[in-house]
Amino acid sequence: MAMPVEFVAGSENRLLAAVMHAWHQVLEADTVDPTAWQRLSSPLVLVGATGSGKSHLAADLAQAARTNRAVFVTANDLRRDFAKSIESGEARQWRERLAKIPLVVIDDIDHLPGLSNFQQEVLQLARELEERGGKLVVTSARPIAHLEGWLADLVNWFASGLTLEIAPLGVEARRELIAELGVAYRWQFSPEAEKLLVEHSSPEPREVFRLVADLARQFGPGAKFEADTLGHFLQKRKAAQAPELRDIVRVVARYYRLPLKMLTSASRQAAVVSARATAIYLARQLTSASYEQIGQQLGGRDHTTIMHSHRQTEKRIAREAALRSAIDDLGRLLRK
Repeated sequence: MAMPVEFVAGSENRLLAAVMHAWHQVLEADTVDPTAWQRLSSPLVLVGATGSGKSHLAADLAQAARTNRAVFVTANDLRRDFAKSIESGEARQWRERLAKIPLVVIDDIDHLPGLSNFQQEVLQLARELEERGGKLVVTSARPIAHLEGWLADLVNWFASGLTLEIAPLGVEARRELIAELGVAYRWQFSPEAEKLLVEHSSPEPREVFRLVADLARQFGPGAKFEADTLGHFLQKRKAAQAPELRDIVRVVARYYRLPLKMLTSASRQAAVVSARATAIYLARQLTSASYEQIGQQLGGRDHTTIMHSHRQTEKRIAREAALRSAIDDLGRLLRK
């Protein structure tokens, strides 16, 4: 069943919503206002973890533009097109053809190979596009400045524009998204059931969609949900997907390139503390383990210490894109 749901920004993404609205007003006009077009920030970099909705937002901008005024392409496809143009001796023509398009949207630009000739071509394309009055919008899982192996000039050029990081969905945004999806399935929730579903949903839009898809498979359209039925479903779903605590600690240690024993030791080194906090957060998100059980797995730590670490990590996630990206990567590795 199709679920045509608009991007839900929430209060945590107010600036993002305002910028997207401004772009759409200009792009959807029958005749582009030169002054309004000039005011649009370029390059515009949309940063968000996998499943955050950044590609959806970028594609919407390209679709909002009139015919022949925009192109949407992935970084990998762009690189392949460039390689073909080199083989045919038309690299210059390839760049000029793109530079003539008013709006160029490149998805997953962080997939570009590090320190490559193609990065130089992208920089030259960006400069020519700017000279012609064009706009460039790109998406990335991490801020451009945090990517390894990038040309300094290309990083600096992106820094001259506007970078917007997509924050995880807050409670109200999750409530709104779930309500919209529920309408698509003609579901009815008791107040207690709705509260329970929102509390147990992920701040990642992609995971909210997965949760709703699982509900649809289990109950179908037109279902009426009470708290006890929904609670039983959520408990079974989490148990079925939950990794072992020892696997979480092992995968996190490997991800951060730390010896496993460091996470269970008394070490207070910054890198160890950060990795340990990530393991605690994932344990709470992916399993039904108590603070006491997580503490025992991490060297016998007190449950109050584990609880404090979890709460601090929740606050950090809202403001640290690198941490959100790491948790997203680890979540994919650990989910069954």
